[in-house]
Amino acid sequence: MMLKKLIYIIFTVFGFLFIAFGCSQAKIPIKTFDHDQIFINIYHDSLEMADNNNVLIDRYLMEPWIIVDGCLYSDEKVVFVILGREGEIRGERLACYKYEGGKFQEKWIDNNRQLNPWKILMCDVEGDGRPEVAVGVWKKAQFHPVFDNRLFIYAWEKGMIFPKWLGSRLSSPFLDFNFWDSNHDGLTELIALEYQKDGLKRIMAYEWTGFGFRGIAILGKNLLINSIAEFCFEGRDFNEIQ
Repeated sequence: MMLKKLIYIIFTVFGFLFIAFGCSQAKIPIKTFDHDQIFINIYHDSLEMADNNNVLIDRYLMEPWIIVDGCLYSDEKVVFVILGREGEIRGERLACYKYEGGKFQEKWIDNNRQLNPWKILMCDVEGDGRPEVAVGVWKKAQFHPVFDNRLFIYAWEKGMIFPKWLGSRLSSPFLDFNFWDSNHDGLTELIALEYQKDGLKRIMAYEWTGFGFRGIAILGKNLLINSIAEFCFEGRDFNEIQ
């Protein structure tokens, strides 16, 4: 009798811990942005707005979608997200939500389901103060008809995004990307985590030419990392490609 009671207690405790851990994991945001004393939290299942005291102002549930990734354009008070389905490693559509007056409001959901987007962020490729939206997609290209990671750059105008550069390839197949002022010249460069020919990886910097991106430096090579977040930029030499 005592053994059964002990087993019951153990299962009860483990069940409670499992539920508590699961709930705490579910509430970890994908990204958090602080704008004008308002916090915009992007979760897999919702967008949330909170004040400086972490008091919830508004929550926008995404059912039946989940959010794969998202970014904020604070000047226009909009959030861009990639919408997908539970269990998918990539998304299906791009979407835009306005946050104003303490409320989220859907502006548009893209109907293009052929892009398979997996990462989205804001950038300024021309350094003119007019940000663009960078999207990592997984699709075929006209001159490279196999599924692979590709980078699309969109301009923002009148509440919509328009294609600015739809890249077919970088210099090598890539796994991840970001934008960073790697040479401290006041302009952000495209930073890509690419495959080397030997299967190892490298960090490559590209500059915008007006018509696309040109490789200008290798920031690290012979790497075993799987994301740019694992790479330390501090103290790295900017070895320009001649």
